[in-house]
Amino acid sequence: MGTNILKFILDIGNSKIKMLAGELSEDGSKLNILKHVEVDSEGIKKSVIESPALLSESIRKAKEMIEEELNLNIEKVNLGIGGTKVCSRTTNIKLSFEEEKEIKESDLNKLYELAKEELKYSDEEILKKEYYNLRVDNAGIVKNPVGLSGKELQGDIHLVLTKSSDIEDLKEIVIRSGMEIESVCFNAYAASRATLSFEDKDKGVALIDIGEGTTDIIIYKNNKMIYVKSLSLGGMHYISDLEYIYKISKEEALKIMDKAISSNDLEETFIIGNRKVSTKNIIDAINARTDDFVKFIRNTIQDSGFTGYLGKGICLTGGVTRIDETYDWIKGNLGYSVKRAYPISISGIEDSKPEMSVCIGILIEVMEEEYNKIEKNKKLKEKEEKVLKQDVIQNDNKEQQLNKKIEKERFKKIKMWFSNFI
Repeated sequence: MGTNILKFILDIGNSKIKMLAGELSEDGSKLNILKHVEVDSEGIKKSVIESPALLSESIRKAKEMIEEELNLNIEKVNLGIGGTKVCSRTTNIKLSFEEEKEIKESDLNKLYELAKEELKYSDEEILKKEYYNLRVDNAGIVKNPVGLSGKELQGDIHLVLTKSSDIEDLKEIVIRSGMEIESVCFNAYAASRATLSFEDKDKGVALIDIGEGTTDIIIYKNNKMIYVKSLSLGGMHYISDLEYIYKISKEEALKIMDKAISSNDLEETFIIGNRKVSTKNIIDAINARTDDFVKFIRNTIQDSGFTGYLGKGICLTGGVTRIDETYDWIKGNLGYSVKRAYPISISGIEDSKPEMSVCIGILIEVMEEEYNKIEKNKKLKEKEEKVLKQDVIQNDNKEQQLNKKIEKERFKKIKMWFSNFI
């Protein structure tokens, strides 16, 4: 591995703990996934930590699997975080100056600081910030106001926040497993990094990430993240519905659901206790629960105020969207253009599945930061070399001028000496 950059990613799900090791080449030109593992989650249900000890042990298992495979020790990990305690707030902030001035980066930071004072509570942490609708004076919207001149700067600042206690609880659990948290990334944002194109984000899209315990919605327009919302609703609710309806165990419900969604015959029957249940009965139960997804998605888009902004419609990702019945029901009942969104393929895991969107997105996010550092160092080095080269050239010129001067004086002296003999 040499001097290549190694990063480790952790996605704590309600059903699975996913962990992967990624490697970026020294010059930033190649990204590769070295290892990806999944283990069953223990100690967490419906995104609520019920047993920190069990959850920590699950994470430790995933960690040790990667360590054994790659023959190394993992000290730090980059963590994804989601759940219903993640919230999204936006405000418009205006700065006025005594006289016209050039807008600087510090003025943008001031907008952010004022927004933070207004939107963030004392018991919260900021996961992500976004600026949009930026204006200088009363002119039109600009992408970047830095360098423009005016007496007024305003814009919308969007913050994604979560409870500080949630992050602290996860830190404790990760430390118990033998690692420290290097960075924290918002799950829905990570999923969007892995699945959405620039065109999707620019023309307007809502990405729906349906996991085992939660469903996250993130909305983009003009390549800006403009709305976020989560709900404790996921694939595990299909199983709990079947458990309740047919009074069966979780294991039995899983088997029945797998058989039903893989069957091509709606009249095929299963024996559950003393009852005969058809594939159609199971599919109807699934569709009834999927109606809750449809209502949540539709209501969230309406509540966001961006109903008419989704030029690229709806993208679905997450493990549950692999269920054709769920995908087809949402597509047929939502009233928007709907498509599945798969994470981009990266060397080492070319067959990327929807349930990998968060993991791959976190990897892209942290490795992009490393790539930017590499590029910044390259530019600094090039600048230093250019300055050094200019210094050498200037020194050479000075030396040449000095040599010419010395030669001129020498010739002058010789000429004067020679004149004595004429």
